[in-house]
Amino acid sequence: MKEKVIHTSCELSKNKKERQSNIEVLRIFSILLILIFHYSYKCTYTFETFTFNAFMTKAFYMFGELGVNLFILITGYFMCKSKVSLKKIILLILEIDFYYLFTAFIAILLNQFYFPTRTDFFLVFFPTILNKYWFATAYILIYILSPYFNILINNMNKKAYQKFLATILIIWCIIPTFFGFFYNNTESFLYYSRFIWLIVIYFVGAYIRLYPIKIFNTLKKSLILSLSTYGLMLLSILLIQKFNSFSLNAEALETAYFWRPNTILMFLLSISTFSIFLNIKIKNNVIINRIASTTLGIYLLHDGLLGNYIWNGIFKTSEHIYKPNFILHMLFTCLTIFIVGVVIDLIRQLIEKYIVNKIENTKLINTLSKKISTILS
Repeated sequence: MKEKVIHTSCELSKNKKERQSNIEVLRIFSILLILIFHYSYKCTYTFETFTFNAFMTKAFYMFGELGVNLFILITGYFMCKSKVSLKKIILLILEIDFYYLFTAFIAILLNQFYFPTRTDFFLVFFPTILNKYWFATAYILIYILSPYFNILINNMNKKAYQKFLATILIIWCIIPTFFGFFYNNTESFLYYSRFIWLIVIYFVGAYIRLYPIKIFNTLKKSLILSLSTYGLMLLSILLIQKFNSFSLNAEALETAYFWRPNTILMFLLSISTFSIFLNIKIKNNVIINRIASTTLGIYLLHDGLLGNYIWNGIFKTSEHIYKPNFILHMLFTCLTIFIVGVVIDLIRQLIEKYIVNKIENTKLINTLSKKISTILS
């Protein structure tokens, strides 16, 4: 029996292999988490007292890196059994180019962006190389390097794999979590970088695929651990706020200390939440799958050159974050951005599909594609 292969949300629906809709729901859930996080993180605000809104703002901080970790867990889970596609790499880069140029054009019309020099105008066509979207660039690099990660994975037995994961998690998760209290930051140790952390998460996702973890083998267990972990994170906000006068350095400790991607609690929350959706059984649903395919586009649309204008210009989050309707406004804003993003990306996909079909039907491109695929194989 052929094994099903699930690709990332940005791949076109032309893929003939059936998607798992429970994972597609997870993609949708993850981008919503990132939108909620950006609502709180991107706006400018200052709470003079620790109000309910202040607590909820910090609670929403926990969602952003959770969403990022979930996307890479999905990648590692499926890419450890998949092959790299040159076509997909090209389409990913073109999608990033499309959104960066599209948002640049809108930003220029709104007087939110301009080109200081001719060099800047030239470089606007290379957002992936210039890290204009940090996650998108990091994801493409991980996708390109995944065959080499998989060589390492396939040449380790279970015990060796466990030792490897324990080593990299001690280095970039456990040690930074504890030493971070001295510096109010868990991302400044042992040459850590976000890219390194995403590679760590890739290996974790692949391990879960190859050696399912017993503690997460049921929906109930996964749900209990996920809710318990998030409960501890919320409790940490209250405790840090209460004892913030006691600080290990001159700077007061960030009340949402565990929001960073490599803290112990965020790591546990990520794998337990991931396991929840692995244990949910949903029949293949075309509508869910189609919406999930737009998640990368939603990210690229709202977190680029128009980011500040969207949050503080259109939705005025900096004002509503102090009001009683804060949570309702947050839900309205994030759902609006989500829906607009879905519509725009579905239109982009139709245009892309038409152009790709035209190009693929040419004899020269078809011949080159076959030769390149043979070389890559």
